[in-house]
Amino acid sequence: MIRWYVLLGLALVFNAMANVLMKAGMRHAPDTGGAPAMLHHYLTSWPVLLGLALFGLNLLAYTQALTKIPLSVAYPLMTSLGFLIVVSASAYFFKETITWIQGVGFILIVAGVVCVAR
Repeated sequence: MIRWYVLLGLALVFNAMANVLMKAGMRHAPDTGGAPAMLHHYLTSWPVLLGLALFGLNLLAYTQALTKIPLSVAYPLMTSLGFLIVVSASAYFFKETITWIQGVGFILIVAGVVCVAR
């Protein structure tokens, strides 16, 4: 059973990292030039391309984990813990502000995850 939770953990990390990389890659996306300029940016931005690859790895690991872990457990773990990783990375890498009310929300999310995972 541990193997399936390792796969779920990998999926969670791949998904969170993919989101952070997408944000990093899109920080310098062109404002003008329309669809051709945006498509060029997608195809030449290493953070965007790496993020897409990690989304693919996330899909592989997550679907394998779902073969043995109930969806009612896997999905809450995936979304809530991924949310905590992404928010933490946003504050650290992108200097996004985390308010005290958001901090309270994070604590409630962690408490909920503990309840769901039991």
